Amino acid sequence: MTIFDRYLLRRYWHVFGVGFIALFGLYFVIDVFTNVTDFIDQANEAAKKKGLASPGAFAIVATIGEYYSYRALYFFGVVGPTLEVISAMVAMVLMQKHGELNPILSAGISTFRLGQTLFIGALVVEGLILLNQEFVIPRIAVHLQVDAGHDGVTGSIDPVKDFATDMLIVGKRLHLAEERIEGAEFVLNPPKLCDNLATIYAHEATPLHNKQGRQIGWKLKGVSIPGETNPYESLQLTSLGRQHVKPGPTPDEMSIRTEVGFDRLYNRDSQYEYLPTWELWRRLRNPSFSHRSLRSQNLYLQTRLTRWIMNLIVVAVGVPFVVRKESTSLLTNLAMCSGVMGLMMGVNQLFLYMGKANLIRPELAVFAPIIIWGTAAAWFSGLVRT
Repeated sequence: MTIFDRYLLRRYWHVFGVGFIALFGLYFVIDVFTNVTDFIDQANEAAKKKGLASPGAFAIVATIGEYYSYRALYFFGVVGPTLEVISAMVAMVLMQKHGELNPILSAGISTFRLGQTLFIGALVVEGLILLNQEFVIPRIAVHLQVDAGHDGVTGSIDPVKDFATDMLIVGKRLHLAEERIEGAEFVLNPPKLCDNLATIYAHEATPLHNKQGRQIGWKLKGVSIPGETNPYESLQLTSLGRQHVKPGPTPDEMSIRTEVGFDRLYNRDSQYEYLPTWELWRRLRNPSFSHRSLRSQNLYLQTRLTRWIMNLIVVAVGVPFVVRKESTSLLTNLAMCSGVMGLMMGVNQLFLYMGKANLIRPELAVFAPIIIWGTAAAWFSGLVRT
């Protein structure tokens, strides 16, 4: 790697860093002023629990800092791919503006050689996004789902069905920090789990994990069935039902094995960005999900796996318009580049919409834009000033 390569990479990452700070700063200022009263109320509640008269300014600032530190990590994963492309374009524009491109070309170094350096910078950013997505976001998912100024307790939840066993799960209230269901109800529909329709009421339900730490069901406490003194013995379970519903150490305890986890109860099968790729891959083979949910997860998983390819293609398409050999006007080049980027985004979103609406297969919705714009990148390469 040459000195100029390192110089170009520093400029690329500098533009990326400044862009991220500016965008997140804008989001922070708008959001914190919108929710400042909620943060103050949350700090007051925490002070009362500690027996203090008022929380103090430091406690309020600490509450706000903790909330937005988690949001910053999530924000990086959301805007990172877009900033990755914009930074490459801005780096090339600054080279032309400062008169650095002509000496490079006069020395016999092609513009495509500079593009390789920008690709390296983009791949480093993609690596950081991947690490954040696979190892950081899943660990802080609970904090990301708590609204500003709240303690993590949510309201009532919509019923969720386990399509593998026809079990219906509902509850009165969710506690995000503890991943606990308050006032849980498990409805066993015949004929898979039991001979007759039965509803198991529980004061609370907490996650049941296996030895590997993966949730495999729920532990029920305060179990009751109306009119029955021994809830488990009163259930007319089938052989499959006895595999999924097991008695606890006391009569008012029970364990239920199901693939319906806490995230499905809270997010209703929609917040896939909080899950690591291996978990999404495992869920595609899970019969407890509905066909519509599996199709959405399949589309999202393939989009995640091919995102880095699409980002590099976008860079390859944009560079020829920034350094066009027919024009030296930066404003004209940027206008054309912005127009092409907007067209690419529109086409990509159109294919994703058709995939979500089941108009085309998820594979076609993901790979068609890659094929189209990959071909366009090769065609537009002739526009580059070399």
